[in-house]
Amino acid sequence: MHIDIQFRGIDVSQALREHAERRARFTLGRLAGRIARVSISLVDINGPKGGDDKSCTVQISLQQPGSVVVEELGADLYQVLDRSLARAGRTVVRRLERQARQRYAARSERIPAEAELV
Repeated sequence: MHIDIQFRGIDVSQALREHAERRARFTLGRLAGRIARVSISLVDINGPKGGDDKSCTVQISLQQPGSVVVEELGADLYQVLDRSLARAGRTVVRRLERQARQRYAARSERIPAEAELV
C-alpha cells in the first residue's frame, strides 16, 4: 500500500505529516493487501481567513478494479483528516464485501449438470 500525501495552502509541520501517515496506516492497515494506493489531499480553501474551510480528500485505488473517493470539510485539519480516513475505510470494507457477495452469487447460480438429474 503506497501512501501519497499532498498539502495545499497549509503550513506543513512534520507532526502533521507523521499524523496523516500514521492514521492512514492504522485505519487502512488491515486492508493493505487489497489496496494499491492511497492519495490524501489536504487543502485550506480560504487560506488564512479562517472558518470551516479545511478539506481532506482521500482517494483509494483497490487492487481489484475500482476506487473509493471521500471528501470531508471542517475547521480542524486533524479532525477532518481522521473523519475522512475513517469513512474511506468503512467504504472500502463495504465495497469489498459487496464484491465478495456478487462473486458468491455468480458461483451459486451455476448448477452442475449432475445436480439437475437428481
